[in-house]
Amino acid sequence: MSQQRMLDVLTAEWDEVAERLDPEAFTRLVSLVGELQGSDADTAALVTEDIAVLLGEVLPVEHPVRRALAESETRFGRSDVEWDRLSGGLRDRLTGSAPRPDLERLRSVDALDEQQVVAAGLEPEDPSLIRLPGEGGDRWPAFQFGADGAPREVVRAVNRLLHAGEDPWGAADWWLGHHTSLGGVPAQLLGQVDDDALIDAARDESAEV
Repeated sequence: MSQQRMLDVLTAEWDEVAERLDPEAFTRLVSLVGELQGSDADTAALVTEDIAVLLGEVLPVEHPVRRALAESETRFGRSDVEWDRLSGGLRDRLTGSAPRPDLERLRSVDALDEQQVVAAGLEPEDPSLIRLPGEGGDRWPAFQFGADGAPREVVRAVNRLLHAGEDPWGAADWWLGHHTSLGGVPAQLLGQVDDDALIDAARDESAEV
């Protein structure tokens, strides 16, 4: 594997690659790109191998990144790879790419972990609940649950419209972003506006996709 060639191609094809990844894989890729920043050569090489494994599992064989992965590393040793340039190029592509949900912001909201979800008698795999993946474990944003710990039915209805099971980041971004039509952030409006208003707004959102 030519590590330098693979990262060069990933930088060039960043937007196209990002569009192919599901939210969990994209989150993992972003995390690995972050680990590259400021790493020494040995650490950077190991992180690059993790990137190669990730992309090798999700990209088709004919993809330029996969072709770069298949190239023999004959010209560069670890110490010869321009890690600062490569990691900087990926960082610039990440920060300059098309807007995506702010994953760290979404993960930072009050949330339940899997142990708490199970203890409450809930099913972790329930597709009508937003489950945000991450290296520290999955997280279920707390706004989805009432004071008694039970899931809010309006949240479940909206989540189904937003296909939270397939796109948890997009659903969380909808709940935690400001919506002019609602006059505020949906998660903060629970109990303050009619449930039907939230459902209608989500239905309009899903109809636009």
